[in-house]
Amino acid sequence: MDNLAKLVGTVREFAGTAAMTLVPAVPEADLGSEICLGPETLDLPAFLEIAGKHGGGLLYLQAAPFDPDGDEHQVGDLPAHLVKRKGQVGQVSVAFAAAGVVHFWEHRAAWYVEWQQLAKAEPSRKDYLHDDGEGDLSEQERAQLSELRTALLANPDFRAARGTARRRIADAVSEEFDGWSWRVINAVCAEADELGREQYDQLYARIDDLAEELAADPEFQRTRTAAARKHVADRFVLAQAGGLSGPLWVPEELYARAQELAKAATKKQAPGLF
Repeated sequence: MDNLAKLVGTVREFAGTAAMTLVPAVPEADLGSEICLGPETLDLPAFLEIAGKHGGGLLYLQAAPFDPDGDEHQVGDLPAHLVKRKGQVGQVSVAFAAAGVVHFWEHRAAWYVEWQQLAKAEPSRKDYLHDDGEGDLSEQERAQLSELRTALLANPDFRAARGTARRRIADAVSEEFDGWSWRVINAVCAEADELGREQYDQLYARIDDLAEELAADPEFQRTRTAAARKHVADRFVLAQAGGLSGPLWVPEELYARAQELAKAATKKQAPGLF
């Protein structure tokens, strides 16, 4: 789905039907107990059904039209296919709270993820190496950085995680040591993000070959639902990248191309059915 306006309409319609108050904002993440979901694990109607039963009458929704010119992180030469997306909804975030746990559901269109990468929405490793402009890491912090980098980059869960999940794993591992600086943890997370982007850029250069390989994969062929096939594509890319996560739009694009190849092969084998 390229334009997520229909998802916004679904949330608003549900809130009206379920007599829930719709709040045009989403709580801050990574501040306490939370569960992060997306279409790969739970579709929106199922999430809304849970919200209706346990959300206490409040449902949070955040979705704004794509406005690259008004964002603080602007891309100088925006690709033509992204220029055409101006005004469209590229990201939808829905949330509710139950028993002290905030439940998030988020979906981003592949083109919106691409724009975020171009705009460098996530801070770079260089940014993380400074403490609000107060100076570089201390000598002690650099020693910590080297030790923690070794421990985390060898951790398969940390390598495969994204966003706040990666940070939580880093925090848990760092608790084994004394005196870790948050700047050290941020620097390692940023380095893993950077390594993942580099790996996925290399994979995207081979995406047509990889799509053929994925389309021929027995697990991909046996899987029937779109959500399950996307999961197979994500794990396929993860393995190709040495266990490092990266931009979501790469496995999504790979899935789309492999799906086209699979459909074309099916039509060729049984033309009378189509």
